[in-house]
Amino acid sequence: MVGSAPPGEPSRPDDASPAHDPPYDMAGHVLAKIGLRIAVEDGPPRFDLHLEPVLLDGDGHLDFGVLGVYLDMASGQIASARTAPWVHADITAHRLAPPRGSVLSASSTALRLGRRTGVVELDVHDELGTHVARSTQELVFVGPERPPEDRGEMRARFYGMFDGRCSLDAPMGEVLGIERRDEDGAAVWELGLSDASRNGFGGLHGGVAIALVEAAAVGAVVDAGGGGGDVTATCRSASVRYLAPGMVGPFRAAPTIVARHGGTALVRVGVHDAGAEDRLTIVAEVHIDADR
Repeated sequence: MVGSAPPGEPSRPDDASPAHDPPYDMAGHVLAKIGLRIAVEDGPPRFDLHLEPVLLDGDGHLDFGVLGVYLDMASGQIASARTAPWVHADITAHRLAPPRGSVLSASSTALRLGRRTGVVELDVHDELGTHVARSTQELVFVGPERPPEDRGEMRARFYGMFDGRCSLDAPMGEVLGIERRDEDGAAVWELGLSDASRNGFGGLHGGVAIALVEAAAVGAVVDAGGGGGDVTATCRSASVRYLAPGMVGPFRAAPTIVARHGGTALVRVGVHDAGAEDRLTIVAEVHIDADR
């Protein structure tokens, strides 16, 4: 799966092919609906997220799926310094504090930016200085470098999709159509491939996959507590590794509670592409806080 534009597809370098413009129009993607604005001036692009209530959880935190989509995109601050196509190898996300302001901005640091790989550190603050989230991500640069003018034109077209207006008419998980179902006596969470979840090259978007991972991990902890609304579970952090591109769907997220200590649970989530011989495409570890 090629990552020649900023969306950051779930892939590994051996799945890549030469760069080309994305064949799928992403106007219907949740990326275009969450209130993102990208400003390109003299330096690296600035990725701002304009907040609305639909983007927040009941406790005031940024919805973890929205955070995943935003963090996936914001790594483009660093990737924009290169003209080679790129993909994500992994994303680690930590939700730290509820925002107090109305606009989030990401600041990025390249811990390593080599010929083949890069490691990026991101911190997300609101305009009042609240440290809302933190992330570390590994990027893999694949294919040849493209002429800077070609990359600049392609990025300008892509960035122009984002006007800073949130148009989600429901929480992101509902818009994506994430559903719980029973499979051989165990609960799994499922997501189909659609215009809302597909990246520019036709596969499952890496940031969207984080919303699926969160739904499965939270659901597993709630189920283990007896369900029925007796347990409130909140995702605090997740480490998501992309093993292979998810190209067919539906995508089935199977959670396993690895350990529990007090009100904290560690949940492993494996995401399989059911339409591609149930191929394991993502493995994640998620920390969940649960209260009765």
